[in-house]
Amino acid sequence: MGKLHLLALLLPVLLGLSLLYICEILWLRPERIRKKLRKQGVRGPRPTLLYGNTQEIKRIRQEALPAQKQDTSNYMSTLFPHFMIWRETYGSVFLYSTGAVEVLYVSDPGMVKDMSHCTSFELGKPIFIQKSRKALFGEGILVANGDIWAYQRKNIAQEFFMENIKVMIELIVEASAPLLEVWDSMLDDTGGSREIDVDGYLRSFSADVIARTCFGSDFATGEEIFYKLRQLQKAISQQDALVGLSTVW
Repeated sequence: MGKLHLLALLLPVLLGLSLLYICEILWLRPERIRKKLRKQGVRGPRPTLLYGNTQEIKRIRQEALPAQKQDTSNYMSTLFPHFMIWRETYGSVFLYSTGAVEVLYVSDPGMVKDMSHCTSFELGKPIFIQKSRKALFGEGILVANGDIWAYQRKNIAQEFFMENIKVMIELIVEASAPLLEVWDSMLDDTGGSREIDVDGYLRSFSADVIARTCFGSDFATGEEIFYKLRQLQKAISQQDALVGLSTVW
């Protein structure tokens, strides 16, 4: 009976602590970030609890569909219509939320230049990206921070010495020859003019170049690996925009 009584007393406490933790992650901590940035003049669309601005993003994308069909030359308005609208409303620097993660959007050229010159490890890749993309990137340089990033960058840098670049160019030219032959053949069959959907061709070409320069083989040899990577990429890209909630656990 004593243990049951103790458990009955602890249960509300544990439940209360859990609720406080969730409230801290989903609202209080993001609100502190927003408050600090508001003091610096950074504004943005008002987020909602749990969803942040994701519902608004979906609504804007849905409303922008008719215009996208008419104008296919502007990729920003096609892929990120919400950025276009928010940039007109809040300027070149604004804040929006994907749930538990606050995202600072920066399109001011001067600020972007300053950020690119920053070598501090404090300006690294966000944790939620490392978690959500770990299956694809592992601890590679695209998601690494700190000493791990510095070590990988040091190893990769030597591959871009001029001697190695010259070898890469030769391999790229060699890989492009079959692609150009295919396109030439397609043009010859139609009298020298036709529309070609290059997406699949360029994807295979990129994979072929990567295979030749990094692994010393060709695309055919590593086709299965690239296919699996493509499937993994598709699976990750289908994750909900609330990827920021992964920071809760």
